[in-house]
Amino acid sequence: MRKLHFLILAAGAFIFLAATCRPLTTKDLDQLDPRIEMFKGPCFGSCPVYKLTIYEGGVVAYEGQQFTNRIGLHTKLLDQTTYRNLIKDFESSNFWNFQNAYKAQIPDLATVTISFHDGEQSKSVKGKDGRPAKIMELEEKLTAIAESGGWEKQAAGSNYGMPENVIADELLVNLSSEVDPNVWIIQFAKQDLQIVKRLAPNSPYWLFRFNPERINPEEMLGLVRRNEYVLSAEFNKTMNLSPRN
Repeated sequence: MRKLHFLILAAGAFIFLAATCRPLTTKDLDQLDPRIEMFKGPCFGSCPVYKLTIYEGGVVAYEGQQFTNRIGLHTKLLDQTTYRNLIKDFESSNFWNFQNAYKAQIPDLATVTISFHDGEQSKSVKGKDGRPAKIMELEEKLTAIAESGGWEKQAAGSNYGMPENVIADELLVNLSSEVDPNVWIIQFAKQDLQIVKRLAPNSPYWLFRFNPERINPEEMLGLVRRNEYVLSAEFNKTMNLSPRN
């Protein structure tokens, strides 16, 4: 019965991709149920920033944001053996028993958040170094999928109408030293504004991320710029890096 269930899900995923002849958007993917997610955030260097989402049945979405050769939304379909084994790895890892966050010893590293969804249950584990070995093993497997081939570039229009080099949900803000950023963001709770990082120690520039499904990016930029504690604000942008020889 379980094998039949996987076959039905795989068939559904294949039909979904085949039937969507136009480029996919995030709204298309919203019709699917996510099972596993991994977000690799920025670091003080050129770490690749992206989100990997594996949906029920094996559809995978890669959303590249910065320092990666795949900027924007890319998708592909995992073979069912890989998909089933990955779900088993999460189920056998006792994922639900890990801490939600692990304290970092090396602040320069990127923060990695891994989430697992099973029915109505959801669990996220966040950290840099110092995470349990099993979590690191799961990250390695997800990273291998992210770095594999066979991806198909999807809708350029999924960047909320912004130019391709613009990271539509991130703002670089020159914030007054009079205000605590952790307190300042509370007024933007409806837009789900979150602190990503300070660009450098003692720098007035902060990187923030918001939810563009709740507010148009241009509107968000205008809202932030009009704030009395903001000296300047602009969208974060990707950098065109020359390929290594």
